[in-house]
Amino acid sequence: MDRAEIGRIIKEARLAKKLTQSQVVGDFITRNMLSQIESGTAIPSIKTLEYLSKKLDISIHLLTPEDRRLSITETEGDSRPIMKAKALYRSGDFRGAASTVKPLLQTDNLFYDEACAVYTMSCLAHAKSAGVSASEASSYAKEAMFYADKGFYSCREWKVEACCLVESAQQTYNDKD
Repeated sequence: MDRAEIGRIIKEARLAKKLTQSQVVGDFITRNMLSQIESGTAIPSIKTLEYLSKKLDISIHLLTPEDRRLSITETEGDSRPIMKAKALYRSGDFRGAASTVKPLLQTDNLFYDEACAVYTMSCLAHAKSAGVSASEASSYAKEAMFYADKGFYSCREWKVEACCLVESAQQTYNDKD
């Protein structure tokens, strides 16, 4: 299922309930964002999909690709993988955050953009963590460098920071020899 199909389903559900875009969005998202989602030009986040499914009284499963449902909506307690990764990141478990979100790093995944951002930030933070070996820091920084410019939330600064970390880790490794 692509973003145009998701947008079509959301629009049809809204029209079936005879709601305007303004009535649906409330204070959660802008009317312009809903318009972009319905036209297939924007990809909604997990939270936005959850909000829209509740507001329109439709199952979130209608808004997720069948082959991705388990990886996206699989729960452990009440946490979804990206939400769990964000919580791990906030708690300082950067390695755990990276490993939790890594399975979502497939370009056909509806939440690829957000997964790339969370993974990149987690890898960068882990590479900078105290007690991480130069080899491990370099490995995580290289992962961050690869994903920093992927997806909608790509960030040049992350890529530059990752390059600097790889270089620093390499220098630390060379100084030990």
